[in-house]
Amino acid sequence: MSQKYVDRVNAFIGPYLKKNGYSLILSEFTEEDHNWFLRLYIDLTEEEIEKRTAAMAEEAEDAEGYEDGDAALEAGRGETGAEAEELPEDSEEGDGEETPVPGVSINDCAKVSRYLSKWLDKEDFIREAYMLEVCSRGFLPRES
Repeated sequence: MSQKYVDRVNAFIGPYLKKNGYSLILSEFTEEDHNWFLRLYIDLTEEEIEKRTAAMAEEAEDAEGYEDGDAALEAGRGETGAEAEELPEDSEEGDGEETPVPGVSINDCAKVSRYLSKWLDKEDFIREAYMLEVCSRGFLPRES
């Protein structure tokens, strides 16, 4: 019976995930310590990762430009009217920091969970009492 639940959930949630930049890694309906769990593991699609990476880079550039503008303003302030001192530039090369790669956030999991929860409440086809969990692939169970 539990596979029928999973199949029905997968059929419903698949188009929503795809439309919103997610992919379904694994879904399961499992009993643990006398409690039932409907658990979905999601990830971002490659397209969504590229989109979010570009947005992060743009935000970083905007923030850098804002900071540079503030520094220039600050350096240009002087009561004597003398020319502003040139400020040293921060070197970003070789600082050892890697560009962050976006991943599934808790907000992503909450968004999918809310959407799925509304449908599950309406359809009410799972007989057992259960807890719904939407997780990132980082929480995938290890194979024994």
